[in-house]
Amino acid sequence: MSLVRLLARPMLASAYIGNGVTRIRKPEVAAASLSPLVALARKKVDLPLDATTVARATGVAQVTAGALLAIGRFPRFSASVLVGTYLIDVVGEQLSKETSSGLSLATKTSLLGGALLASVDTDGRPGLAWRLEQASKEFRRELDRVQAKATGALESGVKSVEGLASK
Repeated sequence: MSLVRLLARPMLASAYIGNGVTRIRKPEVAAASLSPLVALARKKVDLPLDATTVARATGVAQVTAGALLAIGRFPRFSASVLVGTYLIDVVGEQLSKETSSGLSLATKTSLLGGALLASVDTDGRPGLAWRLEQASKEFRRELDRVQAKATGALESGVKSVEGLASK
């Protein structure tokens, strides 16, 4: 891991961990902003959860994913979880104009941008998409090789049959 990643990941994670701890300790504050989002979700899906439970759950997810990002474990997955949970925060606060976490929309956007970058950072290793593409190409090459071998064997068999038939 590079020195930049070693320093940047905990710095980014600290904002999410702080937000998550606040949500765990005082879920009522976040629940006020999540109420419209939960109500909207209940119209589409039968949810047995209330806004306080959702607020506390997203807090736990932010603390856990933030800690994993900070120590460099599962960084892309944990950053993706942070993006998802923070999007819930941002959308909930935009739907409920009366409550706010005190952060400006620009600050929230920059935190989301940082987490998005972390979620696609491969740390110099090939990502899943590249590995799938390479496996697909290798599968196609193997398929073409097997097809050519089968076609050759079939043609050889046809010639043998034709040779026997002409005798």
